[in-house]
Amino acid sequence: MEYAFEQICNRFDRYLGRLHKSGDTQRGLIILDKSSDETALQGLARDFRREGHRWGQLYNLADVPLFVDSKATRMIQFADLIAHAIRRYYENGDASFFDVFSTSFDAVGGVTHGLVHYTPSGSECNCLACRQRAYG
Repeated sequence: MEYAFEQICNRFDRYLGRLHKSGDTQRGLIILDKSSDETALQGLARDFRREGHRWGQLYNLADVPLFVDSKATRMIQFADLIAHAIRRYYENGDASFFDVFSTSFDAVGGVTHGLVHYTPSGSECNCLACRQRAYG
């Protein structure tokens, strides 16, 4: 959970940094569904801003993550649908829902940065993220 959150924070911060360099200056906010990890993840986010993480330091997040009850907002329910489609894509090879939004991930120069797939060393994968990294 911590490593995935570190990846999300880093990638979102870099995306916002690229927007800033192109003149679109804004800060971002990470909104998550309520969970038992709330306190730990807020602490990690504070540490990433003060001390940095394995890839650098966060500069473009407005605050620590906001946690909301998914029953209170449709945006969290929408994020759950996206997560479900991604899971079907990776676990079952079913791209029927994934293909609807696959071009919406943060991408620069033909390489998708907003989607990462970690595979065991030496294994081959033909998913969107791995394919672009191998040939991008």
